[in-house]
Amino acid sequence: MAESASQGVLQLGACQLDLERGLLLRDGAAVPLRSKAFSLLSYLARNDGKVVTKSDLISAVWGGIAVTEDSLTQAVRDIRKALDDGDQAILKAVPKRGYLLSAPSHKQHCSQPVVAVVPFEDGRAPGETSDALSSAFAEDVADRLARFHTLTILNRETALAAFRQAQGSGPAIALRPDFFVRGTVIRDGGQLRISAKLVDAQAGTLIWGESYTAAGPDLFAVQDDIAHRVVNRLVSNLEAAALRRSAGKPTQDLAAYELVTRAIVRFRGYRPDDNAEALKLLKAAVSRDPDYGLAHAYMALVELAIADYGSAPAHVIASCVDRAALAVTLAPDEPRCHRILAQARLAARDHEAAEHHMRRALDINPNDADTMMQLGHVLCLRGRPREGLELMDRAIAANPLHADWYHCDRGIALYAAHDYAGAAATVQRLPYGPRRWSMLAAALARSGDRAGARECVMHIRRTDPGFSPIEHLQSGIEFERAQDIEHLIEGFELAAALAV
Repeated sequence: MAESASQGVLQLGACQLDLERGLLLRDGAAVPLRSKAFSLLSYLARNDGKVVTKSDLISAVWGGIAVTEDSLTQAVRDIRKALDDGDQAILKAVPKRGYLLSAPSHKQHCSQPVVAVVPFEDGRAPGETSDALSSAFAEDVADRLARFHTLTILNRETALAAFRQAQGSGPAIALRPDFFVRGTVIRDGGQLRISAKLVDAQAGTLIWGESYTAAGPDLFAVQDDIAHRVVNRLVSNLEAAALRRSAGKPTQDLAAYELVTRAIVRFRGYRPDDNAEALKLLKAAVSRDPDYGLAHAYMALVELAIADYGSAPAHVIASCVDRAALAVTLAPDEPRCHRILAQARLAARDHEAAEHHMRRALDINPNDADTMMQLGHVLCLRGRPREGLELMDRAIAANPLHADWYHCDRGIALYAAHDYAGAAATVQRLPYGPRRWSMLAAALARSGDRAGARECVMHIRRTDPGFSPIEHLQSGIEFERAQDIEHLIEGFELAAALAV
């Protein structure tokens, strides 16, 4: 357990608890909370990670006033409502013992330096990122830094939010870095002129700066050099193995690298043609450099996504597995290649291999929240939802500004763990779509919300009559055990019976 929460700010879901100022905040604005409820939350925060008995809580908050447990229960309800903690992931009730506040992301004063690598800017237009290449360059620097166990690297979204907060243009967040890595990228003919600097996030002072000119494979040597210099400035003893791992060159072709970076941006998008355009870019990258492992890996992932992952035809899944395996052969120390191979193996229902490669990805890059989340998902699908949820909680703590798919994976895990109310609350955060309604119907039916379950089924029938929820639940969620599949299908059948 880190230092006492009284010395910093706690991130509680979308809220921040600032004990020094006596405020509960969301997006920089105060969240209303009754006096006793705030006192209760503050006391639990000072005992973060510990079970506190009901009698101790009543004594600490109400002092000598005689109150019943009903007063405590009401204050707990008020806190959960303020935190939007309907699934009780933050304020947990421990049967026959008391309550536990789980705020693993409050490590403001951790022993390792916390570093945020923000998208590099266009040197000709300060304040703006030039294109996908600038953002990808910063991401690759962050990826190299994350392989050093002596640093804590913030995820892309959290790093950018922290930087905007420091600039006074974004909402308050609790995960404040100690240092920023910033820079500029300028295209100059066939070369790139790169400037990088390490800045103290609190004082705003420059610690280190360097300028580079790079072309072709030199670009990746520059990324390595930036990572090494940052670590040397922050950490006295480097791990030799981490140094060796971070030296891998993804490609010798700068144009292929740029094609992959543009493809990743499209793949992360939500426009109807994004995946198809990403695939075109990746095919062009592989054509330029057939030995570019990461290009092969993302090509496999995009093809799998277009074919709907575990619901894809067998020949598509087999082809994606082969291509992802080739990617790992070409780039054995690239964590994203292992993670994508794990996803392909999962679609093929090779759960043991999926877990192996997901663990390998996390071994290489232990700070990657997406890999933590996906490993948690694999463990859930293997019949170990509680173990999976522990990893998922770590991932969300590391990346509170995460993508929507985190809610999907966590909702499945909560349902598998028989926490139906928590599953429903989590799945409700997903964008609308028949898959969301199918999972939500099952969770609501199991939790006893008959009206809500019925409405989900009716909504699917009205908006997408050709969609088969049962078929999706059977083939689209890759449970290893038949009993877990049946558990999910039975939940939806309960809901469907209410809509007859």
